[in-house]
Amino acid sequence: MIQRNRPAVIAGIHLTEQGDLSDRVQSDVWWEAVAGACADAGLEVGDIDGLVGEAPEGAGIRAALPGASLGYDTLGKPLRFHASAAIGAASAAANVHLAVYAVSAGLADVVVIATAAAGKGNGFASVNRDDAVKTMAKLSGPYEYVYGTTRVSDYAVLAMRHMHEFGTTPEQLAEIAVAQRRGAVLHPLSVYGKRGDLTVDDVMNSRMIADPLHLLDCCAINQGGGAIVVTSLDRARDLKQIPVQMMGYGEGHSHIDPNASPSLATFPAAKLAADTAFKMAGVERSDIDVAGIADHFTINVVLGLESAGFCAVGEGGSFAESGALRLEGSLPTNTAGGFLSFSHAGSCSLFTLIELVEQLRGSAEERQVQGADLGYLSGVGGAMQNNFSAIFGRL
Repeated sequence: MIQRNRPAVIAGIHLTEQGDLSDRVQSDVWWEAVAGACADAGLEVGDIDGLVGEAPEGAGIRAALPGASLGYDTLGKPLRFHASAAIGAASAAANVHLAVYAVSAGLADVVVIATAAAGKGNGFASVNRDDAVKTMAKLSGPYEYVYGTTRVSDYAVLAMRHMHEFGTTPEQLAEIAVAQRRGAVLHPLSVYGKRGDLTVDDVMNSRMIADPLHLLDCCAINQGGGAIVVTSLDRARDLKQIPVQMMGYGEGHSHIDPNASPSLATFPAAKLAADTAFKMAGVERSDIDVAGIADHFTINVVLGLESAGFCAVGEGGSFAESGALRLEGSLPTNTAGGFLSFSHAGSCSLFTLIELVEQLRGSAEERQVQGADLGYLSGVGGAMQNNFSAIFGRL
């Protein structure tokens, strides 16, 4: 009998090595992440009956039908559920609401979400910065990228506008990179943690990429994988880990062409996503103990803080400058290092969610935020065109 309206939780997580995985293939890294998340939960890979998002990389019909690729070919049984969100680099983490839906509705019992980037391919999966930039340039505004815009120049425009309207400074943006590097130093899998802590001067003295964004204001370019497993709360109570539940979720979709956005400094669609998630969860901003906010560039975090209501519009820079985002601050944010210092591989938002799960479980070791019971997650697609927010709590 199918059980409906049952609570669903994240029961397993796993991160693979992050960095240069050009000597491996995507499918191998994908399965490593999935097997690791199942083992973390105390489940078998054969227990999986639902997939949300990407499958092991394939060609032809295998690429077009990711759900079928996990059926008899690999699991020896039909898959009961497949779906996918489309919020750019935030898609994997945004997919959690579809996994929760599948389990809650009785459409699947064990749903996996995974992302992996590996091999010598070009584009997003490459560890070559020129290849990655060339691919991402085509994701700029459809009427602008032909003139040479890139994703970093898109965000540089947003940063410059925010500075113009609100007086935000490059030093305030630099503090975001500094705060997040501390968490990366304490995470054994981070890409840049081994390089040590940063100072504001380090960021300011790094070469300019697109004014006002310096090199250390920009995300890493690397490879890696990760996965989560969602199952029912009843089942999770008999498994290995403390369950983490999604309490609220929201989305906001705004525009394609940046010229169509009413403002380049404030983003109502991002606010809509956050407001929806907080209303559904029934908690206040002041209740949040730890946050994961998309940080493809440092300005992302400023926009994310303001859109979520953690500070007033125009005060994101000063909020960061106060030290609030540090591990010991009032709102520890991207505590593993984020995309700036931990990893920016594949649908990297999943890594941000995995870190929140670690924090809410109380298993983040030296990075642990004491008393972390509620976490806030947000992600963006493109340059603030698509947005999602979610609230998580430990059970």
